[in-house]
Amino acid sequence: MYVKVKEKAMDKSEPKSFWSNIILLFRFIAGIDKKIFIWLGISVCISALIPFPYILLSRKVIDSFANGADYSATVKIIVIMAVSGWLIKTMNQFINTELDKKVKRLEYEAIQRLFYKMSVLDYVLLDDADTKDKFGKATKCVMALNFYELILSVRTFFSSILILLGVLGIIASVDVWLLIIVSFVIVVNAYANSRLKKYRYKIDNELWPIDRQMEWYMQFSANIEYAKEIRVNQLQKFIFDKYRKLSDTYYKLLDQITNSEGAVKHIGLFLSMLQENMAYLVLGYKILVEKTLTVGDFTMTFSAIASFKDACSGIIDGVIEVLNRGRYFSKYLEFMDLEGNSSKGDVPVTINPVQGAEIEFSHVSFRYPNQKEYALKDINVKLSPFTRVAVIGDNGAGKTTFIKLLCRLYEPDEGIISLNGKDIRTYDYKEYQKILAVVFQDYKLFSFSVRENILFSNEGKIKDEEIYGKAKLLGADSIISKLPEGLDTLLFKDYDVSGVNLSGGEGQKIAILRALFKQSEIMILDEPTAALDPDAEKKIYEGFEMLTRGKTAIYISHRLASARYCDVILVFKDGRLCEQGSHEELIGMDGEYKRLYRIQADYYAD
Repeated sequence: MYVKVKEKAMDKSEPKSFWSNIILLFRFIAGIDKKIFIWLGISVCISALIPFPYILLSRKVIDSFANGADYSATVKIIVIMAVSGWLIKTMNQFINTELDKKVKRLEYEAIQRLFYKMSVLDYVLLDDADTKDKFGKATKCVMALNFYELILSVRTFFSSILILLGVLGIIASVDVWLLIIVSFVIVVNAYANSRLKKYRYKIDNELWPIDRQMEWYMQFSANIEYAKEIRVNQLQKFIFDKYRKLSDTYYKLLDQITNSEGAVKHIGLFLSMLQENMAYLVLGYKILVEKTLTVGDFTMTFSAIASFKDACSGIIDGVIEVLNRGRYFSKYLEFMDLEGNSSKGDVPVTINPVQGAEIEFSHVSFRYPNQKEYALKDINVKLSPFTRVAVIGDNGAGKTTFIKLLCRLYEPDEGIISLNGKDIRTYDYKEYQKILAVVFQDYKLFSFSVRENILFSNEGKIKDEEIYGKAKLLGADSIISKLPEGLDTLLFKDYDVSGVNLSGGEGQKIAILRALFKQSEIMILDEPTAALDPDAEKKIYEGFEMLTRGKTAIYISHRLASARYCDVILVFKDGRLCEQGSHEELIGMDGEYKRLYRIQADYYAD
């Protein structure tokens, strides 16, 4: 069953207006830390006071000088202006520092939520290109300071409104034409910047997929797993040419943005020059012709005009930034609201250790998302408790898909998979995962210590003697013993040069050991011995047989050696279960199993 994003989540996270962004942001903040609103409110009010001591008191200082007033009185005004300005700026700095701490903690919480969301997202969504694109944009929201700058833009917007209201009366009282001139310039600038921001966002959407591909090239070029292929096959020029082609397209798009920004800056410079000269003409006429303004009035008015311009710019920039960065924030919310149709269930999983786990596939069919052909078609099989099962077949026969459905990584399009008579989709998802211990063909070990890789959250609960005891049965004890720090040796060099790399066979044994310590009722091994030599393979199966007594064990393998250790063999071909039975029964049927068995027997005989 293909997992889709719920429409409700999409609508909720696609704000189309400035205030929609503000409301969504405030709701998000309220859900994490309501105290931020207090700091934000104080910051807005304090920062709005900053220009007013100079605007209001500079007139008195200039007029005192011009009129020959008492020097001591003038000094007092200067001291009051300096002290009040210093106090306001000091308070503003303190408040903003505290607000920055709160916002960064909020951003950190948003990053943690994003990380957790990615780790619990439905498996089917992880292989979807649209999901990867959303994750990239959501990451940019919180990792590239977009989230941080979004909140600061909101602060700028509201503080600029308060400043605007304060200086509006000052400018209007001097001359209405001044207000009209400044407003005209601001509106034209706002329109030009608004168009630029929209154009930039459009180009950004074209840059995203290219950027993701370039990042992939950069990562795999330094990945040791690709290094052998690149060098042996002399792929350097082939890969570099592909990267250079992407890079050329990327920087051509960036040039378009740069050219547009340059044009808008030229418009801004011309309008700013026009505004200043018009203001000089109006104020000069008031002073020299009408004689209605003093030099102090001139200074105060020009300061008010500058603050008015800054406030209008702050409001406009705030709106544009909230709209622009709000788009990234909406992508963050959109990703966080992703929900699949996979059933999570609520029925507790209880397996009686005496009765065990009975697994049944009833008329199960499945197609991968966006695929026409069925990967599995009408699968019917019942596996009794404590059974050892071998799943075999050619590449693409459906073996691994069979296991993925059992693990609830995907859901069947048709039919039912049941555990002890109940549809597995009805069981609580987390509890269901606890009864499965799986070693996938493309298993992964992590850049943790060997002990952490084996035990994970059970670290500290299991003694070393028990780890070495089970490791010995698998032939893994010698691997651990030869490591520099034994169980505490760090694997891989991803973030520590002292890390140790294991061979494919060594890593596979550690992965199998990890599955055993999960102590689950159902053990699944997908190609568990693919990287092992025949002697190691034999020891693994013999040890695993002993260690999985009282459990259901399922082996997927191309090698038919595993079949000799199993009670039941399932043979897949072209997405269908074509045969099932014991080794002796299937050999006697002269069918697909016997064909595969003879091919391998002849190969080893030769």
